[in-house]
Amino acid sequence: MELTTSEGERFENYIVGPEQTSRAILIIHDWWGMLDYHKEWADKFAEVGYRAMVVDLFNGHHPTDTKQAGEYMRSIDQQINNRKLYTALTTLQAANRKIAVLGWSFGGVQVQYTALQNPDMVDALVIFYCRIILDKRNVETLTCPMLAIFSETERTWPDKQVFLEHVMSEANKVLQCHSYDADHGFVNPDSPRHDNDAAEEARLATVAFLDKLFA
Repeated sequence: MELTTSEGERFENYIVGPEQTSRAILIIHDWWGMLDYHKEWADKFAEVGYRAMVVDLFNGHHPTDTKQAGEYMRSIDQQINNRKLYTALTTLQAANRKIAVLGWSFGGVQVQYTALQNPDMVDALVIFYCRIILDKRNVETLTCPMLAIFSETERTWPDKQVFLEHVMSEANKVLQCHSYDADHGFVNPDSPRHDNDAAEEARLATVAFLDKLFA
């Protein structure tokens, strides 16, 4: 499915699930671009009643190594990303429908921006092993509950989890955290860092978190 922003930027998406449903989820890929496992997560959400969309912010590009992935990620215009994600959100909107946003790594940062910039459109925020952009200056803007999944082998863990818990608690925001003894990127089955057990536990934790909110 192709969408077009208000400024004419076109971008591809993968969308599945019932059109007549009260639950939707917007999914953002990691720095490898949109891969099969992102679509598979969307498929699994669709199976339990979600309208699920994966947005391709890399325009079909798939970096071949971490150096190229980092360079490509840093070359992306955040304002264009913001317009694409707003367009995707408006596409998912429907009467009496709640929308979650979920992202891994690069995508986790993007969904934080989305939740902060569109607080009236986002009902739940889910991030996986990513940089935390929420801080004392902007956390008040966040209006939805948040689930954060962490990799315990990351150099920045547990410090960033402690920081996020403190920021959210000080602002009286709803936060649930889970951490796993697995490497950054453990959900990606094509990665040597893949941990199938941790990935499945994290997926089930995500479904349970959202099901409780969207019941």
